Amino acid sequence: MAQRKIHVAVLDADIPCLSVYRARGLYSSQFRVLLQAAAQRLNKTPEILQTGPLAVHVTAFDAVGGSLPPLETLRTNPKSPAEPHAGGPLSPIDAILITGSASSAYDDQPWIHAMQSYIQTVHTHYPNVKLFGSCFGHQIIAQALLGINSNSNHPPTSTFHVAHSSAGYEMGIQPITLQPSFTARFPPLARATAQNPFRIQLIHGDAVVPTPEAQAAAGQTKVSLPAPWSSIGSSAQCAIQGLYNPGRVLTYQGHFEFDTFVNGELAQEFGRRAGWSASVIAEYLELIYRSRVPGLEDDDDAKAAAEAVLLFFAGEDGDLMGCGGGSGMITPPLD
Repeated sequence: MAQRKIHVAVLDADIPCLSVYRARGLYSSQFRVLLQAAAQRLNKTPEILQTGPLAVHVTAFDAVGGSLPPLETLRTNPKSPAEPHAGGPLSPIDAILITGSASSAYDDQPWIHAMQSYIQTVHTHYPNVKLFGSCFGHQIIAQALLGINSNSNHPPTSTFHVAHSSAGYEMGIQPITLQPSFTARFPPLARATAQNPFRIQLIHGDAVVPTPEAQAAAGQTKVSLPAPWSSIGSSAQCAIQGLYNPGRVLTYQGHFEFDTFVNGELAQEFGRRAGWSASVIAEYLELIYRSRVPGLEDDDDAKAAAEAVLLFFAGEDGDLMGCGGGSGMITPPLD
């Protein structure tokens, strides 16, 4: 069976600190390596990968420098599960991945405004292109598509924004409880349960939360995401650890692309920039190194998280129980 190549445009929203860049390259390079490795693992599990083997091609774009994928390079027609990737790297872009960043989604920066507008355009006019965001990517997608100005023609049914977390930084490995209705669509995540929480590296001080106006209007009632959006899960410190719109959007607040080395180096760099004390940095590093196993790979769920993202890009996230997410068919309700 011919391989299906998924063409992913990775928007670099930052440059890693020098020690990480020397060891791993740009964030787009790190995602390329991990997604290609995920494809190799999934190709050995035909019981999970129903529509044949996958390959991943990544094209990187310097979003901070104003480089975004030209709209004419985006996929405009549905991709058949049996369709091989013809034409090499110039074939249509199937998915857009937005990396993490030291910037905040609400910063008044031209490149951030341009990215937010671009996300809205892609989501509105290119339904065959998937959107994924990690950390900053998660937050700017939420701001673009769930914020108060996300649709100028109709008022949003639910209003969320990105704000500095009142709980402070969430760092390292923290137990994340994923929604069963979300994990049911992604077999690699099946091991994540309330008794066995999801574990990937975290490093963020901002979060996606309801706006004060929306919370005031809701009173004591929890502000809900508009259907068919849902939160993928929560931690003790962060109620929205990612967003999911079947067949269209997936985000993680955490970083499956970070291991203990990368996150540890970044935490120390952030500490130098922000003037954190040595004791605070040491505390954060202890949380980051929770998953470190000397001489072996980290003990976390980064591989499963990467495989879930690739299944999402391949359109294999919405076909349970005869439902096709993004195909126009009804999807089962999500918690």
